[in-house]
Amino acid sequence: MKCSAIFLGKSQCHWYLGLSLFRCLQISAKNLKMTTKLNLVVAACNDLGIGKDGQLPWRLKKDMEFFKKMTTQTDNPDKKNVVIMGRKTWNSIPEKFRPLPKRINIILSKTMSHAPTGAYLAGSLEEAISMVTDKGDLADKVEGVHIIGGSSVYKAAMESDFPCRIYLTRVLADFDCDTFLPQIDSNVFKKIDNCKEVPEGTVTENDIDFVFEVYDKIPGHNTIAEPNALRNQTRMDKGDYPGFYVMAAMCQGRGIGYKSHIPWPPIKEDYYYYMELTSRVTSPDKKCVNIQGRKTWEGTGSQQKQRQSVYNIVITRDEGRREELLKDPDVHNVMTSLDNAIEFSLALENRDQFESVWVMGGQVFFEESLRHPLCKRIYLTEILQHFPADTFFPPIDEETYKEVSRSAVQESKGLQFIYKIYERMK
Repeated sequence: MKCSAIFLGKSQCHWYLGLSLFRCLQISAKNLKMTTKLNLVVAACNDLGIGKDGQLPWRLKKDMEFFKKMTTQTDNPDKKNVVIMGRKTWNSIPEKFRPLPKRINIILSKTMSHAPTGAYLAGSLEEAISMVTDKGDLADKVEGVHIIGGSSVYKAAMESDFPCRIYLTRVLADFDCDTFLPQIDSNVFKKIDNCKEVPEGTVTENDIDFVFEVYDKIPGHNTIAEPNALRNQTRMDKGDYPGFYVMAAMCQGRGIGYKSHIPWPPIKEDYYYYMELTSRVTSPDKKCVNIQGRKTWEGTGSQQKQRQSVYNIVITRDEGRREELLKDPDVHNVMTSLDNAIEFSLALENRDQFESVWVMGGQVFFEESLRHPLCKRIYLTEILQHFPADTFFPPIDEETYKEVSRSAVQESKGLQFIYKIYERMK
């Protein structure tokens, strides 16, 4: 039972919380007291991987004990710490162990109709924090605020206006992961040496070395820098609208998919590039339109589907499938053709609602997009390696599109890739 309690305290079997919560967790903290510090507690391996298939890739008892201590220990015995987690984090914990003991559990969800017994429910991170600060109902019961994942919750907290401290267990090994902690930018976060709150030196367990690190956000910073390869090339130009953009990744041979899945192993840098660019808005009142064919939509993960700043349009000509899609809470509209989807998205009456429009696949709609006169830009990640494929990205007509940006060669877990941008010339 002791082992189980420690594991649940770590509660990192939840890393599939999608970037679904990313935009709904955008924090306008200016109206709340800035004395609230968000404490992020997380373990990550060499490439900042934090999970694989919803599970921890490693089992480190001492790290779990550290997590439990950090999230439960208080100076005032009459108060408790709060742990804030997404809905999938909560659901990943066996029912008999919920809520996590000796902590106030707050779940972030837009879809849960009521709070589970022993826990609290909030629609956003901002709302959760308002519950435990100032005049919130829990303010007099809470000592510390801890963020325990998943990746999009960490990202939202790191980008917020709140003071932020990261307790990172850095696992000094490589593991196969599909979920990652955002990069910790040294211009935004400063490493705190000799911090008394964490064990010193390298710890070894199960032949795995790991160290405990602490980072504090530098005052005045409230954002995560984009990867170097993406800087100065991903900002939307003012006046680009109306028009739409294509976002795609392909391997050598122009392959984009194999049996309804991406042919290559996950590349976290490209994943964040894709997720950020196709959901970026300058106002919480606006959304990015993401247009996908039905098969592409069905192969898309919940993290991508549930982003709050995205308006999802799915294209299908199958009337039966249309009825099924309309029942999907993440689908906002169903169209019968790309032309109809583009016309709707760029209509004058919708311009106050939509900030940008993106076509995300599959093959047929990429082909139609590149021929469409309102396709203004192509964002293409090129994987410099061959993989089996059964769907492909169309050739780019050099008389129609001009390459305007190309990154240096990037590498992630042995895979090399480059980012390219093409603009329509006529």
